[in-house]
Amino acid sequence: MLRIGIIGPQGCGKTTLLQALAPAVKVDGGTRREIHIGQAKVQDARLDHLYHIFGRSKKVNAIVEYVDVAGYQRGEAKTSGYDPQLLVEIRSCDALLHLLRGFDTPGLPDADPLAGYETDFAEFLISDQIIVEHRIERLEKEISKKPSPDLKREYQIMQRCQAALLEEQPLRTLDFSAEEEKILRAFQLLSLKPELVVINIAEEDIARSKDIVSEFRQTIQHPGVEVSVACATIEMEIAQLDEASAREFMDDLGIRESALNRLIRASYKLLGLISFFTIGDDECRAWTIRNGAIARAAAGEVHSDIERGFIRAEVVHFDDFKPRGDLAACRKDGVRRLEGKQYIVKDGDIIEFRFAV
Repeated sequence: MLRIGIIGPQGCGKTTLLQALAPAVKVDGGTRREIHIGQAKVQDARLDHLYHIFGRSKKVNAIVEYVDVAGYQRGEAKTSGYDPQLLVEIRSCDALLHLLRGFDTPGLPDADPLAGYETDFAEFLISDQIIVEHRIERLEKEISKKPSPDLKREYQIMQRCQAALLEEQPLRTLDFSAEEEKILRAFQLLSLKPELVVINIAEEDIARSKDIVSEFRQTIQHPGVEVSVACATIEMEIAQLDEASAREFMDDLGIRESALNRLIRASYKLLGLISFFTIGDDECRAWTIRNGAIARAAAGEVHSDIERGFIRAEVVHFDDFKPRGDLAACRKDGVRRLEGKQYIVKDGDIIEFRFAV
């Protein structure tokens, strides 16, 4: 399951956005140190089509989990704008949704999304720098006692990270091998995570959405960062309407697509994720994997036993299936074929796994 942390200072509208993305979440009053978690279905017209064609009893969408980390006051902690306990929640996420206030609010400083981003950006670097420095100190002690190739390799990686952070360069801009990424994953470094920057705008600025994104994007040139806008209060209203009413409301406001679909799509792009589908006896289901994953790894997403006993994958792409509407016809036309464990799964593949355990 994809896990995205919603971060940002007090008053930026994080909880409102969470309720737009995951309407079922229950948010009570309480202290600002609370953490709210909501789940959203990834809407996919391809899955809807398969569900209609095959008539299974269940349709299981992929799920994105959003973690609304309590708002902070910049500089309130010694090492970061975040309380250390909240940092644990942020670090456990696959990506960050960084919400910035783009409208003026009584009692708060005038809205300045760019300044807010730059301040938070600096704090994330400091937080990572502290972790990296502590790890380097520990590695130096361990290497002096009992040197090993693994420790020396990790030490070199950490030195490289430290040099980048001292130059105010986020770690997501560096190129790491798969082995290096695996080593770094354990430290859950913030500036290594893909980041979706969302400017929370006022209703009257919706018509200027493209211009606002363009202006902000010209300044933010970091790889692994995407920029978008949303009016959280309006999006929360949309989420509470039925489909027909929501479409009419969005048309009136000039909103082409809900924030939920737009932000999920941007998150998938940032993380390099794709979807494949399975047709079971009682369900049609969407699964999420990394782009470039092989068939055996995809099988493991369904069940570890299928990965362990993998024999073959019978595959047809949705684009080939849709005009035929029948798996037998796809096999007859040669577009449904058998693939081995090294087959690279494509976005939109419909897969039946053959296995034996």
